Formats: sequence, structure tokens, C-alpha cells
Amino acid sequence: MNKKLREALRKVYRTPAPERKATFLKQHRRRELGRRELVALQIRYIRWWVWPLSLALSGFILITVTLSSEPAPWYIAALTPFLSLLVITENGRAQLYQMEELELACRMSRQSVILARMVALGLFHLMLFGLLTPLLAVRSTVGAAQAGVYLLTPYLLTAALGMELTRRIRGREGLLACGAMAAAVSVSGPLAVNLRPALYQSENLIWWGAALAAATIAAAVEFALNAKNMEELQWN
Repeated sequence: MNKKLREALRKVYRTPAPERKATFLKQHRRRELGRRELVALQIRYIRWWVWPLSLALSGFILITVTLSSEPAPWYIAALTPFLSLLVITENGRAQLYQMEELELACRMSRQSVILARMVALGLFHLMLFGLLTPLLAVRSTVGAAQAGVYLLTPYLLTAALGMELTRRIRGREGLLACGAMAAAVSVSGPLAVNLRPALYQSENLIWWGAALAAATIAAAVEFALNAKNMEELQWN
């Protein structure tokens, strides 16, 4: 367009300077959510049956150990992978229903939303483990430290492997693979006892501690990789 014509149009259609723009924007400024508020808000979006099912699984662990006719510490670790599976499937619900784009378009970043849900469920499960540990120490032949390690190691191992699978396999197939993996971790306890009966003895607790540390690091690395792969939509 001709420069003189552009200048003429600019003079004819001159836009007035905005009045009290800063005051107007301050009246309608969005309030930022704090970390606690975000976690509390995401609790409402977790399916209601996840909470009672977690309680039922924890109660079943205690009942199984209590009613067992012979001391079998692997009972303690047999069901914790399914508690971890609840967290994985809850966070993979957007993939299952193909709603990832909608979550990406929301006000809060998808990383923050998933982290908030994991924190909510993870703290709830840790609270259950904290209640189970002394009860299991009283009801079984293992000490409190052993019971805590037996609970946490398969839980974190399942979480790490589940995040790896959901990162590589998308949709319903990924969640089915996570279910199969949780079942495999669950049955590995009795299989390990048959192969090496001394595995659950107190003198081998140091190896369990090393496995717990490795599972914790693996879960943290997998979460970081999943967060890195989540692309954010760029808004003007």
C-alpha cells in the first residue's frame, strides 16, 4: 500500500488513547492458584471409587497377613502394585478418552494438574502405609522397617514402570500394559520366595533398601521425562 495512503488512513481512523486501562485490568485480573489450592481442586476430579478401593486394598493386606497360618512377608508386598496402578490409570484417563488437547488448553499447565493428582493420591497412599506399617509389624513376624520397605518398593517400582509404559504406549493399550505389569510385579513376590527363600529375611533388608532407593530414583526420572514430553499450547 502507498505510504501516503497509509498515513491518510491513519489520520482518518485514529484510535483514541485508552482511558484508565490499568484500573480496568486490575478489576478483572485472574487470581493465581496456590499449590495447596490446586491440589485441593484436583481432588474433586479424581473418581470417587479410587478412595474406597485404596482403603479396601489396604485392609485386605492387613487381613491377609493377620489370617495367614504361616509367616509370609511377601503377602505385604503383593497388593501394593495395584495401589500404584490406581494412580497411573487416574493420570492416564485423558489418554484413554483422547482428551489430552483439552487438558493442554486449560488455564493450568498439564504438568501441574498431573502432579497435583499424583500428590493427592500419593499422600493418601503414604498415609495408609503409615497406618499399615505398625499394624503389620504387630500382626506379622517382620519389623516396622521391613514392613515399610516391603510396602514402598513394589509401589514405587510399579509407578516407575507404569510411567515408562504410558510414555511409550498411548491410549487404552498403554493402560492395559500397565495392568499386566502391575500383576507381574505382584506375583513376583511368591515366585522370588520359591527361587530364593532367604530373600525376605531381615539380613537381606539392605538389598531391599537399595531396591527402594533405585525405584525412587527411577520414578522421579520417569516423571521428569513424562513432564518434558507434555507439549504446552502457546497462546497469543
